[in-house]
Amino acid sequence: MRHYKYNLILTLLICLSILFSTVMWDKIVLPYNDLSIVGEYSKKKFNPANDVLRYLIFIFLPILIFFSQIFFKKEKLKNFFLNLNNESAINNNKNYSLYFLFLIIFLLIISEFLSVRFQLHNFDLMHEGQQVSSAFKSSIDGSLWSGSYVTQGIFYETVSAKILWNIFDIQTIGLKRITDIFLIFFLKFLLVVLSLKITNYLKINNFYKNIFFILNSFIFLSVIDYDISSVDHLVSREIPIIFSLILFTFFFENKNLRVPVLFIFGFLSIATLLWGIDRGLVLNLVLINFLIFLLMRKNFKNLLILLLAISFWWLVFYFYLGIEFYYFIDNTFSVYKYISHIHGIIHPTPFSDDPDSYRAVKTMISIILISIITINLLFKIDDKYLTSLKFLLIFLCLISIFSYAYVVGRSDGPHMKHIFGYPIIFFSIIILYFLLSKINKKFIVYNSSIKNISLAFILILSFFLVFDINLKNIKNYNKRFINYINLEDQKYLDEKENNFIKNVKPMLDKYACIQLFSHDAALNFLLRKKSCTKYYLIWSIGSIPDQEKFINELEKTEIIISGGIKFNWLAPLERRLFLVNDYIKENFETIKTIENYSILKRKLN
Repeated sequence: MRHYKYNLILTLLICLSILFSTVMWDKIVLPYNDLSIVGEYSKKKFNPANDVLRYLIFIFLPILIFFSQIFFKKEKLKNFFLNLNNESAINNNKNYSLYFLFLIIFLLIISEFLSVRFQLHNFDLMHEGQQVSSAFKSSIDGSLWSGSYVTQGIFYETVSAKILWNIFDIQTIGLKRITDIFLIFFLKFLLVVLSLKITNYLKINNFYKNIFFILNSFIFLSVIDYDISSVDHLVSREIPIIFSLILFTFFFENKNLRVPVLFIFGFLSIATLLWGIDRGLVLNLVLINFLIFLLMRKNFKNLLILLLAISFWWLVFYFYLGIEFYYFIDNTFSVYKYISHIHGIIHPTPFSDDPDSYRAVKTMISIILISIITINLLFKIDDKYLTSLKFLLIFLCLISIFSYAYVVGRSDGPHMKHIFGYPIIFFSIIILYFLLSKINKKFIVYNSSIKNISLAFILILSFFLVFDINLKNIKNYNKRFINYINLEDQKYLDEKENNFIKNVKPMLDKYACIQLFSHDAALNFLLRKKSCTKYYLIWSIGSIPDQEKFINELEKTEIIISGGIKFNWLAPLERRLFLVNDYIKENFETIKTIENYSILKRKLN
């Protein structure tokens, strides 16, 4: 009874802390730092650090309340250090049926990949254009950051499409989309591998392990699909993060693999930044916590190895990239400094009528629950949970916390949905394991026929719920693939876009490059004209230094295309890039208007 009252009071205090954070949310206001960047933040004189501070208080206040009642208990602290220094090995009993199930699910993933209906929906001139125009420029002059201002990651914007273009020796929209589809397939594969590794950590009967693996894998797979136009709970840019979780499992379960794993972590420290600037930030924050973890365990050998591995790979990329490395550093810090000011959306107040408030609250409370569960596991001796599994859940918890950085810089529904995949993964592990361990205690199935029938039933049911497999599409995959990658650009464009491309192309034959003053980043690729400056994606700039660099690079530009997509919720380009706009007005004149675009040419004088 006493224990019940204690838990009730603790729960009440946590709820009151969330209520307090909600009341204080709009009252946490830091001074506005005017960077002369036109956007939502400048319009409302809002410091983007407000959202960061508000999020941290909302998350950590209830976490600290829960943690405080544990910290002052000697027994709990003793358990923590026992868990910290414990080297628990996984069960080495071979469960061949588990690997057989893994093979089946892997074959299903391949079948689904081969069944994919190649999409012919209209080409997104801004977002998809971001992936092709930079790649096109790089394929011409070999440039990376020196040729394109990269806001998401050099792999996403430049390298991914370019690789397949070089392999097949054609530059098409279809191949770009094939790249996206393949990355989704690879992420699905990694998610199943992660599920398999987690299953090996469970202390339940092999039969229930198999059930866990099937159900958990299918929940993992449900967070992403092949519809590249949809918004998923995870995106392919999470590949290095999921891969790092798999690496953690190898590190904790096999001493012989620790040095190679640490060496790979060193590689990921910089490689993930090249993959995605925001994902690279998250992974490096996790690696910092991993270094602290090794320090607390007094594992100085592995600590030193990881530091050396990180240093080694940064040096390797420094020498390999040459001058591009300096552009990479300058580009990355510029994005970190300015991007929130440029396209930031203020985070909704929790439990309010603000757009996406419910989604934000759901995600943040999920992160709080994840953190409380993780802390509770760390400070108690629970025979059900191997220490290795606890450590893995710690890093999954940290990833969930840090990934919210994608949201606080741009707090809209799609970005909130993108990060909810990690809470889904965490709760899937915890809930399924809890339920199956309870069942395992009460029901032990000895009959092999019942086991096989049960597994087959669960597998078949999950198959119909998760996978979209079409035998006809599989049979005709090669033919469909060849046709798709060879489709001409006009198949992906609407009538007005095709009309513009058709009419303006002959006008630009004599020009080596064109410059866009438009959000339609794809025009460089569609017109097969590289950008005259590295600012091909106008959306991504707005700071005074970047505008000045832009103007400087415009000095040798002869043709500018303006117009195209307009966003009602975003300040017009003419106002956002006021310095650039003044320069264009002074030095260029309109020579042709086609559809909703204007062709501008440099004045003779």
